[in-house]
Amino acid sequence: MSSLLSTLKWAFVRAPRTLEGWSLDRNWNRVEALRHFKSGNYAEAERHLLIAVEDAGEQRLSAAKRVRLRLELADVQRRLALMAEGTTRQATASAAKLAEAEQTIRSAVFIAARASAGEAYAQCLDALTEVFGDQRNYPAMEKAAQEAIRLGASLPHPDQLRMARRVHWLGIARYHNGRLAEAIPPLEKSLALHEENYGADHLITAEALSEVGRIYRARGDHGKAQECLRRSLRIHAAEYGPDSPQALDDLAALAGSYEDAGDLNAAAAEYERALLLKQRKLGVGNLEEVAEMQFSLANIYLGWANFARARELLAECIGTFRRSGGPRLAVALETQAQLAERNGRFFDAVRDLEFAGTAWRRCEHYVELIRNLEYRADLLAQLRKTREAKWLREQAAQLAEETGVRAEATTA
Repeated sequence: MSSLLSTLKWAFVRAPRTLEGWSLDRNWNRVEALRHFKSGNYAEAERHLLIAVEDAGEQRLSAAKRVRLRLELADVQRRLALMAEGTTRQATASAAKLAEAEQTIRSAVFIAARASAGEAYAQCLDALTEVFGDQRNYPAMEKAAQEAIRLGASLPHPDQLRMARRVHWLGIARYHNGRLAEAIPPLEKSLALHEENYGADHLITAEALSEVGRIYRARGDHGKAQECLRRSLRIHAAEYGPDSPQALDDLAALAGSYEDAGDLNAAAAEYERALLLKQRKLGVGNLEEVAEMQFSLANIYLGWANFARARELLAECIGTFRRSGGPRLAVALETQAQLAERNGRFFDAVRDLEFAGTAWRRCEHYVELIRNLEYRADLLAQLRKTREAKWLREQAAQLAEETGVRAEATTA
């Protein structure tokens, strides 16, 4: 199961953007920025927005318009940052682009403060809250959300939808700051505001339910977690389909909550349901995602000592992994070997480990290969195959000397 941090979604709580509303003081760069934004070409949108921001100062546009332009630019910079996530190099580029977005927003804050524009200032705080969340700077995120809530409530006509998002951000920030009990009240308030303003069956409400359900699960309040996740699952399944990524994510979280609560039968039913939906969606065209889910589910059944079902799932996923080989095949084979060993079938375990060793050698993962050889040697020694065990240990030692990875292999 993926961690809670990896399942929390930020996109749905973002404030509505105003690119469509650029009818005032339009110029060519604004038109081009909008066109590139709609096509997803954010780099070009950023280039034109940078020029538009500079032109806005020369044209002496109002503070509200200059703030809005900068917030639009920051939004594009954030999108570029999120697109850059991946490798270490990409992560560095992403962090740099988020830093640019933060500075863009701070320049908007300065303009709004000088003009005493309360609504614009609150919107700047909203944008900063989002950037701090993307940066995982949760203490700063919490402070910005608190200030946005305070300022938003003091305005003559508070925006209830923005307030719902701000309260939600506050709860998320408190959760990440390790104050789970303090996170629940604002999240519950946010959920109530979402339901009141969007409706109980709206997609934005579903996303709020999904996040709140996961946090209830982390707190150990599985009754409320399952209630939220079931509602979210129903809405996502109705809108996107029961085999959609959104519905499957809810289903996996719901199953995890049942498992955490000790209701293994209910958990197994939900996991199997998710697997069946994935199989129906992908068919024979792309079996690797199905195989990965089968492998994950096999490990869960191993933990529950349901060896028969674990064996079935491992056999199925190994059949798929054999097509491409690589580390996934090796790990699945070694898991099958562990299952065989736990059932007293040591010769089968040695055979599976030998196949796994061949896979490790082909992809040149020598640390894992050395461990594999030593594991096989231990099993053969238990079977009183002393000569074969000694030979495998010699092979492991020789490989370690040739590759210089033994220290890593024995300390990992």
